[in-house]
Amino acid sequence: MTNYTNKPKPVIASGFSSQHLSKEIADYLETRVVKMTYKQFKDKEIQTTIEENVRGYEVVVVASAAGDSNKQEKEARLLMRAASRAGAKHVTLFLPYMWYGRSDDIWDERNSPALTDTIETLRAHCESVVIADPHNAGLTREKFLDTGSPVKDCTIAHFAFPYAVQLNSMIENGFVRKQGLLFAHADAGGVKRISRNFRACLYNILGLQQRNYNQDDWPQGLKDRDKATGKIRIKGVSEEVTGKDVAIFEDMISSGDTACESAALLKKLGARSVSLFATSGLFTIDDKKREPPSASVDKIDESELDAVFITDTYDHRLTDPALHQAIEESTTIHTIRTGPYLGAIIQALHMDVTSDTSVDKNSVSALMKGTHPDQHNNEEQIATPVALKKGNSLTKLTM
Repeated sequence: MTNYTNKPKPVIASGFSSQHLSKEIADYLETRVVKMTYKQFKDKEIQTTIEENVRGYEVVVVASAAGDSNKQEKEARLLMRAASRAGAKHVTLFLPYMWYGRSDDIWDERNSPALTDTIETLRAHCESVVIADPHNAGLTREKFLDTGSPVKDCTIAHFAFPYAVQLNSMIENGFVRKQGLLFAHADAGGVKRISRNFRACLYNILGLQQRNYNQDDWPQGLKDRDKATGKIRIKGVSEEVTGKDVAIFEDMISSGDTACESAALLKKLGARSVSLFATSGLFTIDDKKREPPSASVDKIDESELDAVFITDTYDHRLTDPALHQAIEESTTIHTIRTGPYLGAIIQALHMDVTSDTSVDKNSVSALMKGTHPDQHNNEEQIATPVALKKGNSLTKLTM
């Protein structure tokens, strides 16, 4: 780990549903998660208390929308206020999954984009923000850094590095072919999320130097969305996919309907395999249909998707144990651990530069591009691949 000299390491204050991720981030940073008390009263009001001394420390508040998003948003604000009142030197808000990220558009004159309102309530209580793969990175950053906002630094973290590490493992084990890989956007909106740095990281880690990340144009799914219902209809794909191992990148997977339809279409058009990399696995169900908690997971297991990779940024363990168990038992869905990678980002943000600091050691941009020295140091273990589960359909492709 990097020497912080005499500067104390930042401590972690965790929201209720982010406790496992917070512990992994803290372990990487060799720091502590401060003791918390979480209460919910009979009228559903909540109370969150920091039970340890944080005076003079840099505090990182880790707060995800997993579970009741409205409650978790309130909890995040209470946590930041508590840290400030307790004398924290600096408060950084880290959002593994941000509330109302998809509500970034005004569909008619009587609709209000909830994302803007959410950011305006959060930014009043912190000096720095780190957001994991938001639905609209440009608007999210712009609103957090608006004139008059106390937020001076807004970092958008993507997961190209752990995804590339996973793909490397799949290539080495013969599940997909390096030369047959076809990267794809799920739709036109994905173009904004798959940034130049995202492509640079994939190409650097996978050794695809022949591809130009500045100009490379990925194929995308062609679909229509009903503005009133949100229902999506898949129409086609913008490029030939015959014989390709297609890797689709998304910020999240909700019910899985679109992902399953996309995989069916790609297989019909001749794709050899279809893998989906989606940062947050919500796996929502239709309450009106009285679906079991595992309905979305079951749908994915029965689909043409060969593998779905989600991250642990959206954790169901404490909020919906039955769904968490279904994900664990799924032969198609795999969860990538991100604590060390996110810890490396937080470390870079809070590192003081000294005369012996190596080039790019404190560079978040280098981490985003896959050129950070720790990403090529096997001892650091910033990202490790997850083993494919027994029964996953990708194993059949090597026979």
